[in-house]
Amino acid sequence: MTSQPDRDDSGREDGDLNHKSEPESDPESEPDSKSQSDPTLERRTTSTLGGDGIPASVEQELESIRTTPRRRAVALVLAGGLGVVFAWFHWIGLVLGGALVGLVSTTFWRALVTAAGFGLVVLGLFVISLGGATAQVLEMAPVVYLIVGAAIGLPVFGSLVRGIV
Repeated sequence: MTSQPDRDDSGREDGDLNHKSEPESDPESEPDSKSQSDPTLERRTTSTLGGDGIPASVEQELESIRTTPRRRAVALVLAGGLGVVFAWFHWIGLVLGGALVGLVSTTFWRALVTAAGFGLVVLGLFVISLGGATAQVLEMAPVVYLIVGAAIGLPVFGSLVRGIV
C-alpha cells in the first residue's frame, strides 16, 4: 500500500508552507481586477525610481560606492571636503556635510559615527582658524557649549538621511 501525503480542504499538501491560498470568490460578484487597467500602476512599474523615490541609477551608484572600499574612501573625502566648504559659509553646511558623509557610509550606525567625526574635524578647523583668540573664545562658556554642540549635533542630524536611503 502506498502512502499519500495528507491534504487539507484547500487541496494542498501539509508540507507546502509557501503556498498561499486565495479565498474563493464568486466571479460574478466582483469585477475582474486584472481586466481593469490602473494608469498609476503602469507608471510605477515603468518608472526609473527606486523603492524610496530615488532614481534607480543613483541607488545603484550609492550601492557601488558603499561596497567598494576605495570608492567609499574617495567619496568620503570628497563629501567631507564639500561639507567643510559649505560649513565655512553657513552653518547649514554642517547638516549638508553630515548628510553627504552619511550617504556614502555602509550602515546607519557608521553614518552617525562618521558624521560625528566630520563635526569634530570642522570644530578642529574652526579652532585653528581662531589663531591667537582661541583662549579668549574658550572663556565664553555658554557660547562654547553651543559651538561644540552644533559642530557635533548638526552633522549627526544630517546623517539621519542614511536611514531613509
